[in-house]
Amino acid sequence: MQIYKRVQLKKRELLQLQDDCEGYIWAAVDPVNYAISFGDDYLADLRDLLLVKRSQLENIYGIGLDLRTGEVDYVKHINRRNPHVGCSGNVSNEDKESIEEVLHYFFEKLPAYRENENASDTTIAFC
Repeated sequence: MQIYKRVQLKKRELLQLQDDCEGYIWAAVDPVNYAISFGDDYLADLRDLLLVKRSQLENIYGIGLDLRTGEVDYVKHINRRNPHVGCSGNVSNEDKESIEEVLHYFFEKLPAYRENENASDTTIAFC
């Protein structure tokens, strides 16, 4: 399953996604164009979907997202192809903030967001 979005997900879509993917999805995020592709397919395929939709390779980051907790896993092997990240695959804090802003936009109705919106540490969760 591959889904490409440029608009927010509705609550019904989120609940269906949680059921279909057992609470964890892979996503390719383009914070420059506010675009995301996600699903349970290979992350490289999700990245390629964004490339077809006119995103640039240097703007795409690969992540894993736990829909129950809102935790984001930055996937090093896919992020190494991004020239801004380099061979280490480590995403800078500035890039993480922009990625988390995009995730917050798309997954605003995620239950984990509402539970954690007053949390002081947002380095792991996007909420």
